Order: sequence, then C-alpha cells, then structure tokens
Amino acid sequence: MPDGAYDSLLALNCGSSSIKFALFTPDMERTLSGLVEAIGHGQTPRLILAGAEAAPFGTQDQGHADLLPRLIEEIILPRAGAIGGIGHRVVHGGELFTTPIAIDASVRSGIATLAPLAPGHQPHNLAGINAAMTALPGVLQVACFDTAFHASVPPVRREMPLPRAYARQGLIRYGFHGLSYEHVATSLSRLGVSKGRVVACHLGNGSSICGMIDGTSRWTSMGFTPLDGLMMGQRPGRLDPGAVLWLLDHFGGDAEKLSKLLYHQSGLSGVSGISGDMRALLASHEPDAAFAIEMYVDRLVAEIGAAAASLEGIDALVFSGGIGENSAPIRASALVKLEWLGFALDPDANAAQAERLTASNSARHAFIVKADEELVIARAVAQALAG
Repeated sequence: MPDGAYDSLLALNCGSSSIKFALFTPDMERTLSGLVEAIGHGQTPRLILAGAEAAPFGTQDQGHADLLPRLIEEIILPRAGAIGGIGHRVVHGGELFTTPIAIDASVRSGIATLAPLAPGHQPHNLAGINAAMTALPGVLQVACFDTAFHASVPPVRREMPLPRAYARQGLIRYGFHGLSYEHVATSLSRLGVSKGRVVACHLGNGSSICGMIDGTSRWTSMGFTPLDGLMMGQRPGRLDPGAVLWLLDHFGGDAEKLSKLLYHQSGLSGVSGISGDMRALLASHEPDAAFAIEMYVDRLVAEIGAAAASLEGIDALVFSGGIGENSAPIRASALVKLEWLGFALDPDANAAQAERLTASNSARHAFIVKADEELVIARAVAQALAG
C-alpha cells in the first residue's frame, strides 16, 4: 500500500446512552454502520449492525468506557483494513473549539475541562477518544464539536440577560446538535430551500431546534448546556430559573440530586412515569403517557414559533433525529398545529416517511432529512488528512 494510503475512515459518535459508528472509504462510501444502544439504563446493551438483528453486547452494568475497546477490537477493526483517521463527535467545544481539530494532549485536556457543561455526554466522548488512541496509536484523531455550528448565532441571542461580565467568562448560549444541523444544511440544496429561512428540528432522546438563514445557524433552542430548550427523553428543557432554585432548596442544597433530576429523571420519562422512549409512550394506553406526548408536542410547536419569529419568517421546516424521522404521529400533531404558518400536511406522505411531508399545494413545505452525523465527522477527518 503506498505511503499515506488507507482503506477506511472511522467515525465514532458517543451519545448519552449509545455509541454510533461507521466506516467510510476515501470516497465517502459507507462500508459499515452500527449502533450500541441502551447503555447505562439498567438494560443489557444491544449491538445493531446495518442489515442485522439486534444482539446483546456486554452487560447491563457496563458503560461506554467498558464497551468501546471491545467494540473497536471485535467489530470495527476486522472490517476496516487500514484506518487513515478517526473522527469523534464531541458535544461541547465551548469557546475554545469552533472548528474540527486534530487531537493532541492539549486538545484532549481542553475537552476534559468542558465536561461539567455536558456531564451526560462529554465523558463518553472522551472515552471514545481514549479507546481509539489505545487501539490505534499514532493514527490521526479529529474532534468535531456539536457547538461549533452555532458560532454564527448573533451575540444578542448568544448572551443571557445577566451582567455582561458573565458572558466574558463563557456563560453564553452555545447550542448543540451542530453536526446533525450541518448535515441538514448540506441537504437543503437538494430540497430546493438552500436560500431562505429554515427551521430544523433534531428530535430524539435529546431534542433541539436550529433556525438557519441560507444554511447558517442564526438561532438555537439549546443554551449553555444541553438542558435548555425542548422537552426531551430525560431532560426537561426550558424551565423557570425560580423553579430550579425551589428544587435546590427542596433537595437541601444538594446539587448532585438536582443534577440527577434534571439530566436523568425529567422530560418524557419524568412526566409519564413510564419511559423516555417515544415509541413506548405512543404504544402505551396510560393517561400519563398521553399527557407527556401532548406536552412534548406543545413545547415543540412553541419553540418552532420562537425560531420563526427570530428569523422574521419561515420558508421550510425539517425534521431529523430518531423521533423526527420515525414518529409520524408526532410530526402530524406538530404540522396540524402549524397550519397557520402555511404548512398543509399530506397524511399519506407522512405515514410513508416520505422526504416531503406536505401537500403539493402547501404554501410552505416540511421535510425529513435523515440524520448522518457520522458522514459529517468522516468528511472532517478526510479534510484534515488532506491538510
């Protein structure tokens, strides 16, 4: 093999309860896609490879750091050939990192210092970096940051209504899910809406909204941490700060208990008392499941309206993420409530998960764009290798 040639690029995407991974050729052809899901929730993790049935992978007491070395050694490397570079999704880049960057000791240290701002994600991102460095020493590692896409949001929307000295210390609205939104932005020309005001909804266990103008982020529902904005699987989204102060007093000043409530026991899971998985709630006949779904849609529509107001209008709406792509009832409920904005739902297209969800005579159109953060990561690695 000529010097510098390689067979594969590896993208690792460690979420709060999952590990997504993919291999790409130098021409960005995907040769492997997979997912380890249900990590850290008292269940046995499951490995799902494209085209294969889910299979147990590890034990219910194992976390990301336990599963990643085995995943790399047993599943990825035998299928990879020579790996030229590895890209990692990193949730929080703060103001330190606003573009993809090759990982060295200094960069890794900077990523670690930001862990308190995304405690449900950043340690898992670091676990992926550590496992890859151990398995493939000397191979280029690139960090790709979810916050970076939102660096273009105007300061008046990034700063909070606090003394500005706090903003200078880094207390600003960073926004997240940037890799997903970058993929949406690259898909807009295919949809015929590359120029204009697009509201993109990344809806999954973590959910957020991005308002784009000409494919550039100008508004985001998430803020300083991934707790803000939409109601999510286990996170509450937007809360009255006074409610947080009340809860802190309720817990006797125990910030750890409060953090556990906000990161792991709220949202769909907390309201329903059943599950944070939208599929389970839609299948349930319990009244609290229906109430949680109603609350989720209500907040989704309100945040879409806020994004449209900030953009001074809306030309198109995009759904992405696990719920956004796969939950026809949620999309339908939201679009019916958005008829006043010019969206006319096509029920058959929605049920069929078609790319365009609205009728041909709709004043404005809504679309599905399948999330592909791994492709965005692989492209960043290829660019780094090209120098």
